[in-house]
Amino acid sequence: MTDKIIEAVLFASDTPVEERRLRDIAGGLTAAELYDAVDDLNRQYEETGRTFRIVEVANGYQFESLPAWGPYIEQLFSSRSRPRLSRAALETLAIVAYKQPISKAEMDALRGVDTDGPLRTLQNRELIEVSGRADTVGKPLLYGTTKEFLRYFGLKDIKDLPGADELASMFDGTEPAETSPDQLSLGGGIDDEPADSTDAAGDADAPITGPDDTSAENGEDQ
Repeated sequence: MTDKIIEAVLFASDTPVEERRLRDIAGGLTAAELYDAVDDLNRQYEETGRTFRIVEVANGYQFESLPAWGPYIEQLFSSRSRPRLSRAALETLAIVAYKQPISKAEMDALRGVDTDGPLRTLQNRELIEVSGRADTVGKPLLYGTTKEFLRYFGLKDIKDLPGADELASMFDGTEPAETSPDQLSLGGGIDDEPADSTDAAGDADAPITGPDDTSAENGEDQ
């Protein structure tokens, strides 16, 4: 019965269901009991040849299709526009992701240009948000990534963040450069063509996400 409750709730939700909420809905499960229930469901899906799995993402759980079926799913949404993030937005997103919490002045200094446009775009797409204020003169706003950022990249939490070049490759499908996971790099895919924000990289054995994106914002002229 517990397995069926978890399955029904995740099937009905189009966003990740937070672990605590899912545990409560399923009858007050412990974290270990929820983990075992999800593991049992995924085992059943594998044994019966299902095309999806339950995965942990953005501090919650959701259904995701296996990468092997991606080409067929893409055909379903082929008529939709494929909005792109500009190079400026990608650079700004990488800076926020690896340097958060960070102020706009610090972002401007790192990029060498004003980041008003990219910041507005990233906030409109709910990839970044104001996370507080700095304890310095003027108390400037600080920015950080959001749960939507985690969901978009299929990350369980921010500790799972890949190297910056791999982050860029998730947008444009290029091969990530050989860099250390904790090295902030704005080269490689970020410096190429504006990247497609609707694609996510994944190997043949791991589920992938396919989130819809909103239209690109104007004003990214840097």
